[in-house]
Amino acid sequence: MYKAKRNWLRPRADITPLFDIAMVTFLFLAFRWGITFWKPMKIEEPTISVTPQYNSPRGEFKSTVFIGRTPAVMYQLFDKDIRVETLRQMGEIYNINFDFAEIEKFSKIDVVCVPIANLKKYLAEYNDKQPFFNQPGIPVGAESNELSDWILQSRKVSKALHGYDLSLAIDADKTLLYPEIENIFNTLGKQKLFRFQLIASINPSNDNSKDSESDSMERGQDSRVIY
Repeated sequence: MYKAKRNWLRPRADITPLFDIAMVTFLFLAFRWGITFWKPMKIEEPTISVTPQYNSPRGEFKSTVFIGRTPAVMYQLFDKDIRVETLRQMGEIYNINFDFAEIEKFSKIDVVCVPIANLKKYLAEYNDKQPFFNQPGIPVGAESNELSDWILQSRKVSKALHGYDLSLAIDADKTLLYPEIENIFNTLGKQKLFRFQLIASINPSNDNSKDSESDSMERGQDSRVIY
């Protein structure tokens, strides 16, 4: 009597449903507990207890001034074309000739974190492993205010390339006192830039009690908001 041979095949598992579940879980946790936004320096943002209007402030502005606990100040430009053309303009102002390789490398870096005199050296030593931390920052002072030039030139480039002024936000550490960031506001005021946005860490709970706020902070329920 004929006996059919069994086709011994290895069992195959379809991992597509597992992948879908993992993605849904990730998105739920991300929006439930707040998304962590990348910053080039350690900044502890001030906390307020109001209903957030924005969970993703990056789409609301095109540049950011970072002010950490140290005197270092950094300037972030999101758009690559504005970043590249701004570097060319800054090179003309400070009589620094950036070659094609340096411009290409700078186009991949969205944060200016060193004085322009040190920018060539920084680009030569640049790598993708946390290159912005522990950098001296951009000079902001009476003798040398390179931040003012970076902001002014990037605004001009934005108008020339896209026809609109460059929107700006400030992300400052909550431990800073007003005199420590006064130079930043004076810099913007000299350019008649009186409208900008501030970034803060916000507790979605409307309970203003100290206990609930500190408890939510420990649970990591903060999200970022802009004004």
